[in-house]
Amino acid sequence: MIAMKKIIAVIGGTFDELHAGHMKLIHTAFSLGDHVLIGLSTDEFAIKSKMRAVNPYDVRKRRLIEFIENSPWSKGKTYEIFPISDMYGPTIKMNDLDVIIVSVETFSGAMKINEERIKRGLKPLVIHVINMVETERGEKISSTEIVRKQKDVWGRDI
Repeated sequence: MIAMKKIIAVIGGTFDELHAGHMKLIHTAFSLGDHVLIGLSTDEFAIKSKMRAVNPYDVRKRRLIEFIENSPWSKGKTYEIFPISDMYGPTIKMNDLDVIIVSVETFSGAMKINEERIKRGLKPLVIHVINMVETERGEKISSTEIVRKQKDVWGRDI
């Protein structure tokens, strides 16, 4: 019997207020990968990239774990959550990664990751792009609007 290689999928983000867009990204990673690596922005990186206060790393990590552990699609899959302090995280150091899942909005970041991987002699990742999850009005769902109590996690007006 030939052993099948486990597919390692990778995603990254701040995951401040888990909303429908995040849920789609995470679900897609688990549907494509046997093992999922989740880069979670450190507090410093999150604040710098979001330009606003965010929930502490431990709170965001706990929410991610609760969401994953309570989702039927995560059964039989393994995952790791690790801190990232830049857009690359370990993606430019680990050769055994297979696929990166990004949104249309973050596609350019995945291209930069692959450029850096190639420069370092690593195989490029397959880039799987998901469409943005939109609000009732066709706008992208934003953690900022959720924090400001303008939208709920599904993008509906509050």
